[in-house]
Amino acid sequence: MSLTPELESRIQGIVSSAPCVLFMKGSPASPQCGFSAQVVQVLNRLLPEYETFDVLSDGEVREGVKEFSDWPTIPQLYIGGEFMGGCDIVKEMYDSGELHDALGMERAELSAEEVEITISAEAEQILRNAQQQQGAELHFGIDAKFQPFLGFGPAAGAELRVPVGGLFFLLDRDSAERARGASITVLDTEHGQRLDVDIPAARAGG
Repeated sequence: MSLTPELESRIQGIVSSAPCVLFMKGSPASPQCGFSAQVVQVLNRLLPEYETFDVLSDGEVREGVKEFSDWPTIPQLYIGGEFMGGCDIVKEMYDSGELHDALGMERAELSAEEVEITISAEAEQILRNAQQQQGAELHFGIDAKFQPFLGFGPAAGAELRVPVGGLFFLLDRDSAERARGASITVLDTEHGQRLDVDIPAARAGG
């Protein structure tokens, strides 16, 4: 497919529409490929808001943006109108701190001992049982909107390994900054028990 002047102008308009624009498959709430999901996960750690374009909704843009950037795959990330790269490059930039620099942000530089997350005995037992069933590392994240996440999976290699009670949580450095002083307890609700995460940084506005 050739990149016509009209299509080039349209894509340039999308790129220029916001400081951070991600061409992806699907939406941040419902990514339609694993690579798009991974970039969304990285951006959610850093930004409460950013612009996305679902290339599955427009075949012209889907093919045209590849020629526009001279990059053969989706997702594609643009910051300040400049093409950054695809999934692997975005993750590498995040781990090295280059993505923070491109966004004009400071990278959190904490040691695991500085995070200090507390957990109730009941919550610890629930997570310990779940971890034994999953047989995987326990990940804890807090995104830029202060939404917490607990899940299981392999270590990515760049996280902090934080002791929490008798467990170990893996946190990316931005989550670690937000998690300082956080506490995890169990709440009894009409639908049963659920874990509750209190995040002091959210009340302090980050």
